[in-house]
Amino acid sequence: MEGNPRNRKDLLPLFDISKIDNNEKVIQRLLVKYFVKDMNEWENVNADLVITDPPFGIEFSGKNGNYHRNVNNVVDGYVEWKVTEYGEKIHQLLEVIKRNLKPDGQALIFSGWNHSNIIHNEILKFDGLTLRGKMYWIYNFAPVCRQRTSHNVYEIYWVTKGDRWTFNSRCNTHHCQQGEPNLSTLIFKRDYKVNMPKYPTRLPFGLIQCLLEHFSNEKDLVFDPLCGSGMVGVVSHILGRDFIMGDLNENGRIVFKHLLDYYHKKGLVKVQKLMRLWKMVGAEGIEPTTSSASRKRSPTELRAL
Repeated sequence: MEGNPRNRKDLLPLFDISKIDNNEKVIQRLLVKYFVKDMNEWENVNADLVITDPPFGIEFSGKNGNYHRNVNNVVDGYVEWKVTEYGEKIHQLLEVIKRNLKPDGQALIFSGWNHSNIIHNEILKFDGLTLRGKMYWIYNFAPVCRQRTSHNVYEIYWVTKGDRWTFNSRCNTHHCQQGEPNLSTLIFKRDYKVNMPKYPTRLPFGLIQCLLEHFSNEKDLVFDPLCGSGMVGVVSHILGRDFIMGDLNENGRIVFKHLLDYYHKKGLVKVQKLMRLWKMVGAEGIEPTTSSASRKRSPTELRAL
């Protein structure tokens, strides 16, 4: 992806887990950054980066029988977009992004395969945002399909508001620490949380981390007007970014609260351990060590931690 990046950094430092305050007051302070509101109500956020995953437009609820999950844990209230209104909804989303970005801000818009052509066409004809490229997220799960191949790829549209933007050439995930740091294909497993309230859709920690470290800097403001579970906010906070976000579904805040609890009290140690292993594997053949002996871990083992 070529362009006129505002900043370039070879490698961002690992976050310092000691700086993450896991008390209830901090979690409550983060919860107020999740607003229950329509995306069209947002004005003048002045964000550096938007990351958002709009509804699919396929009568999706997250409780379909062909998805491998306990439907009793999936919260209600997911707001789907109708197929007949999908183009107009995407146009509205682009308007929201445009008026809430800084002049040198940018956005990453997720899309499933069903209506990616609509998103693509709406971006191309939209005045005020420029399509700079497209990435592909490959994940480990797809619904059971009996009459066609299962689809396990998301498209990510990268748009900018102006001619300058932030891009850091390396991140701390296996995307850059193993093999070449190439941003066209991102391979990240979904990180399922057992016995927790679930949102019908949720992006994995590692994928959001990869995007944040490439397309933003510490203290930048990250905005998600269709935030669902609030995972963009969780990862932004942990990586030292500010965030603000919203969704029409008030139950999304319940999932967001449980995710904050998880990553503050349980998940952070695991995440940092994994990040350090990725860094060691990517450093000129240095092998990660175990308590018993040094041995090289496979990418599959690392991603499973």
